[in-house]
Order: sequence, then C-alpha cells, then structure tokens
Amino acid sequence: MKKLISTFYFLLFTFYFSTPVHAVICNPILKNCTSSTAPKTYFNSVLSTVFSIFFIVGIIYYVWHIVFAGYHLIASEGDPKRWESGKNEMTYATIGLFVVFSIFAILKFVGIVLGIPGLSTLTITWPTL
Repeated sequence: MKKLISTFYFLLFTFYFSTPVHAVICNPILKNCTSSTAPKTYFNSVLSTVFSIFFIVGIIYYVWHIVFAGYHLIASEGDPKRWESGKNEMTYATIGLFVVFSIFAILKFVGIVLGIPGLSTLTITWPTL
C-alpha cells in the first residue's frame, strides 16, 4: 500500500511540475506564431482526462453489476440465499456509483475552497462521436 501511495504522489508531482517540451518552428512572417502550454494547464488537462476516464469506467462497472444482479435475482428461483445475494450485489453496485459521484463532488468542493484551479474547474467530459 505504501508503494502504491508513493507511486501516486510521484506521478502527481511529475505531471504537476513537469514542463512540456516545445519544438515549435515559427515562420517570422506569420502573426501570433507562439504557442505554449503552461505546466499547470497541462496538469489540469491530464487531471480532467483521468477523472473522466475514472467516471466512465465507474459507470460501465455499475451497469455491468446491475445487469448481473438482475440476472441473479431472476435466476434465484425463489431461493432466499441467492435472492439475498443478488439484492446485496445490486445494493453494493448502487453504493459504488454513489461513491464515484461523491468523489467528484468532494474534489470539486476542495478545489473551490482551497482555490485549486484544476479541481475547481473539474468537469466530466462525456465521449462523443
């Protein structure tokens, strides 16, 4: 567990304090030929992408468990133990979805209270075609 936490902090600070390499060749004739990405802007985009992936995977995991919990409820055939097992699986899936959205709300609240720009502007971007 300690190794996992230290790896998390290492990656967090690596992305936060890293400076992206700019290999931009500008034509002096063109106007506004500068492009830069500040490290904090880069970190915010990485943070937003990671949280979006986390939420999408969490929702897919929720749907997966709800479907199989429903199947287990149907397949229980009146057996109280199997019915209870399916009901518990459905309850745990719903609690897990609640935890996923609670994490989003807590991170957004912490970002607003502490003034962290990456967290206060945190949004879930849904994939589109």
